[in-house]
Amino acid sequence: MLANGLILLALCALGHAAPATHLSPRKTSGSSDSGGYKLRAPLSPAGFTSDKWIKAYEKAVSYVEGMTLEQKINFTDFQSTTNGCSGLGYPLDDIGLTQGICTADGPTGVNSRYSTQFPAEVTTGATFDVDLIYARAVAVAKEYHTLGAHVPLSICIGPMGRSPYGGRNWETFSPDPYLTGTAAHLSVLGFQEQGVVGLVKHFVGNEQEYLRYGTPRGYVPNVVNTTVDSIIDEATTHELYVWPFAEAIRAGSGSFMCAYQQVNGTFACENDHLLNTVLKKTLNFHGWVITDWGAGHSTLSSAVNGTDYIGWAGVDQHLFGEALAGYVDNGTVPIEIVDDKIIRILTPYFALDQASLPKTDFARFVGNDYSTETARKVTEGAITLLKNVRSDNNSHGLPLNKPRDLLLVGSSAAPARSGILNNLGFDFMGSSEADFTGWNSDGYGSGGSPAPYNLDPTAAMTARGRKEERPVVTDYYTYDNPTEGQVPSWMTNGTNYFLDTKLLYSNAAVVFVTAVAREAFDRTDLELQNNGSALVEYVANHHNDTIVVVTAPGPVDMSRFVDHPNVTAILYTYFGGQEGATAIASTLYGDVNPSGKLPFTIARDVSDYPDALYNGSVTTNPVSNFSEGVFIDYKHFDEQEIEPLFEFGFGKSYSSFEVSNIAVKAKSEKVPASVRETNEKLFVDGKETSGLYDIAYEVTASVKNTGSVAGAEVAQLYLTFPSSTPNKMPPRSLRGFSKPHLAAGATAQVTFQLRHKDLAVWDVTHGGWMLAHGEYKLAVGTSSRKIAETVTLEL
Repeated sequence: MLANGLILLALCALGHAAPATHLSPRKTSGSSDSGGYKLRAPLSPAGFTSDKWIKAYEKAVSYVEGMTLEQKINFTDFQSTTNGCSGLGYPLDDIGLTQGICTADGPTGVNSRYSTQFPAEVTTGATFDVDLIYARAVAVAKEYHTLGAHVPLSICIGPMGRSPYGGRNWETFSPDPYLTGTAAHLSVLGFQEQGVVGLVKHFVGNEQEYLRYGTPRGYVPNVVNTTVDSIIDEATTHELYVWPFAEAIRAGSGSFMCAYQQVNGTFACENDHLLNTVLKKTLNFHGWVITDWGAGHSTLSSAVNGTDYIGWAGVDQHLFGEALAGYVDNGTVPIEIVDDKIIRILTPYFALDQASLPKTDFARFVGNDYSTETARKVTEGAITLLKNVRSDNNSHGLPLNKPRDLLLVGSSAAPARSGILNNLGFDFMGSSEADFTGWNSDGYGSGGSPAPYNLDPTAAMTARGRKEERPVVTDYYTYDNPTEGQVPSWMTNGTNYFLDTKLLYSNAAVVFVTAVAREAFDRTDLELQNNGSALVEYVANHHNDTIVVVTAPGPVDMSRFVDHPNVTAILYTYFGGQEGATAIASTLYGDVNPSGKLPFTIARDVSDYPDALYNGSVTTNPVSNFSEGVFIDYKHFDEQEIEPLFEFGFGKSYSSFEVSNIAVKAKSEKVPASVRETNEKLFVDGKETSGLYDIAYEVTASVKNTGSVAGAEVAQLYLTFPSSTPNKMPPRSLRGFSKPHLAAGATAQVTFQLRHKDLAVWDVTHGGWMLAHGEYKLAVGTSSRKIAETVTLEL
């Protein structure tokens, strides 16, 4: 979605989008009084597991029956004045909706300076901690509730991260559907328990920014015939891209946002198969579909093909409202279609008791101590130790051993002194990447959130250093040209000092490097900003205890320095939000034992990543073929037998752990959905059966802390399918994770629940999930490549 400021600035010259006449909706027979169009996926109470939601649905149906046609038409439209919301609907005073439904960005918190800047979703995914994922959702939702926003546009589970170059990968949790699905489920629960809608986005196949809008920069003007088309087969759609959305529906998500690009020849927000057949019928979705801002093209195609509400398509361009009324008046669109849209919008409104929300006020301070503490804990739990050479024979590496002189190097260790200050970044998405200097705590675009304050690493390290028994002197050098041996010093207002001299007399050198990412632009490379690799290499050539702190949205190229003998430690910190620097300082000093795991794969050579994005010329009907199927990220590396630099699920600790005693036993336990059951089918030997989400097996294992300090380890369960599946499956697929926190010497048993769906693959012939016969391998380890033990089961 576009940032508010840019909408007002950039859309003013757009005018009215050309009608997408080539995307006329399919007609169905048997509806002569409505031009052949009919309501294809009406909402019904079937599938609700919650009495509260059933009553809300019934209340919505009853209310809509009493609405006038004028009220109905007005309610499908948005107001031109937003009062700070990303979008604002029309009010219904008699049900307490006095201002209209307020939708508000974004994934890392409210887009105001009076809220908390939370760690990004990719950071949250790196925790592999269900308690922290849920806690973050609750904290974010509390602030939206206090703000008075009905629908935060916050839970991003698409893009999946098909390519490491995707510009918005940092906004979501992981390229793994199981990890992202678990996080989506927990996030929806956390949001809606606080009375705000857990909207999830972007449905589906929105895997690149380039030409998502028909233009290279990913923004307006919207060019219909040059918008990229994601070609995805049905099995891949369900096994990879739709998987997390199904988990969100079972948790009760009240709204989905459809995506910008086309899917298999039709715009995602006008796609009958995607929205009506897959989402509203197969997945039994009970909420409303809203377009991303500018993703609506045609009133008629959107109305009959599953979209319930159109976000801004341009300044004062209203594709629903009066435009929709014309099709109702002439009989083209039956009123039942309009009624269903409103019922879908009002059902979550009633179920979540949103009449009790306070009046929306973006000037209200909504940050609080609980949010601050939660943000810090999430970042602490996410920071991933990739390399550490600490041994009994030396004190190099981490944690820092009370250094007398600690040298901090790199422009990202402190605020930018010139150019674009990155804490204003979401307002400056069109700037060159060279303008992004200084400490970077978040991504840019509608997914980012400005921080009320942003403590940088220099300040955080200095504050933490004061707690030591001896004074700690910190100095900070920006990158200029280290090959000449001198750079300007921030502490001396630009006076040149010899970096070599500082390196000679410091006990440890910590180099801070970063990469940026933002909406509307894919990453053009995986290099570190401001020649970061050259800076690390230079410092390591002159100091035998060089510690590297990487802040990045996803994988970066570390080939120039990762194996350097003087690089003694590497910390990966993702985007940590306003508490990121504090968490980094605590981890460097050993107050926090790192326990994060990579939620993606880092390649040894960037050429090992598949060329997955369409990056050709701007041409008519550009196509991105998802021919790799489900083989993205670690599944690609495993299938191609490529050794990564750091594999999915990898992360070291200041302690050591041992996983053993894996066991599996059959189990039969129904697990009802929190709010809504899907209509997905399960087949065994070609015959339909029930219990897709029932637990079928229980896997247990022991995790022991064999080190001398307390810490946490993530035990990970991976599944290998039998060779009899109709579609080729990856060598390993994540199917469970558990993160026990253990004192030194302590042992805990972890338990993984395997559902029938976890063992199933998509059967194109039957249009559902199937259990294949043969031997399934179950492996438990501490990463996708570090497997401790394996057991088998036969189906």
